Amino acid sequence: MASRKSIIIIGALLVAAVTLSAAAFGGSRNYCKAKKSSGQERAQAARVIEQDGAQTATVEVTDKGFEPSSLKLKAGAPAKVTFVRKTDATCAKEVVIKEYNINRKLPLNEPVTVEFTPHKGEFSFACGMDMIKGKLIVE
Repeated sequence: MASRKSIIIIGALLVAAVTLSAAAFGGSRNYCKAKKSSGQERAQAARVIEQDGAQTATVEVTDKGFEPSSLKLKAGAPAKVTFVRKTDATCAKEVVIKEYNINRKLPLNEPVTVEFTPHKGEFSFACGMDMIKGKLIVE
């Protein structure tokens, strides 16, 4: 009887150990997926400041993705958008704006400014894998 109890206890402990190990080490890790933020936060385009004749804005790359996720710009006015990568937990290690032929590496905690003159329309900016995205709304 004692040996049967020992086998059951050892079996239960092994199952618990395997389950905990799988949860701690084998969990799904997808560094390209940014955590979702509230819909209200992402629904509004960030304000852009006019400075020295150019539209300026800063976009941070966090574990939630691009923050803010959209910018509202004026067509025909030069724009300077600074990207600052604050995390290493996503694949957003560069920014690509295809319509403006922009593809820039984003070193961790170093500001990278891209300059362009936007034309009317909606355009996306994204990580190099095109998985984490933001939007430029040009009016």
